[in-house]
Amino acid sequence: MILKRDSSLVKNALKLKQKKYRELENKFLAEGIRFVEEAILEGLVDHIFYSSQIYELKGNERVLDNNIPKYEVDEKTIKELTNTTTPQSVVAVVNKPNVKLKNDLNFVVLVDRVQDPGNLGTIIRTCDAANVDAVYIVKGTVDVYNDKTLRSTMGSIFHLPIVYFDSFKEAAEDLYIRGFNIYASTLDGENVYKTDFKGKTAIVIGNEANGMSKEDIMLCNKKIKIPMLGRAESLNASIAAAIIIYEVVRQRL
Repeated sequence: MILKRDSSLVKNALKLKQKKYRELENKFLAEGIRFVEEAILEGLVDHIFYSSQIYELKGNERVLDNNIPKYEVDEKTIKELTNTTTPQSVVAVVNKPNVKLKNDLNFVVLVDRVQDPGNLGTIIRTCDAANVDAVYIVKGTVDVYNDKTLRSTMGSIFHLPIVYFDSFKEAAEDLYIRGFNIYASTLDGENVYKTDFKGKTAIVIGNEANGMSKEDIMLCNKKIKIPMLGRAESLNASIAAAIIIYEVVRQRL
């Protein structure tokens, strides 16, 4: 039996495309076989919607062969639940993960008002690859559970704790209590390749257009910069983040 578009289950799921409902319900939408499988492995899936086209896709058993409640819908409803041109015929309603921070954090990335969902998702994915202990998100940053952000994380959203702060000052205070050095990217900073990152390190990734505010820079106790040898004035935020994050990794190998 195919579930109709006007069913309460579908209507409630569609609401999760809006940030206010994601926050109210503490749930979000995951789409595609790989992403839904990651959510299943984490034990976070509430229920699954799929269309008959899923049986034509390789790996469909990875999301269908389980005891999670599943509802068949038509492909038009699947497309409405997603924002991709060619969705993979499966969407899951997923509970947001519970965040558990370790007491012995050593490497944190602090995201300060980054606006592009692709940048944020890529930063989270890079942090996962580099085994960063946690990502701190300052209010004003694009929603982590925005569909474009989620797709860019490639499932890394489930692999490391993400913590939210109402202000940069609040995040900085938490880091200082934990014994961290906080590194701001500035034009007058120390060359990142000559900086010692072997201690407790928090790297700040600022807003794409404006960088960090002067007030926030003053709350950091270290300044760094990526050397710019050509004529470009700046780097994409996620590229800059990857360069700095992996310099920290290189020093600790």
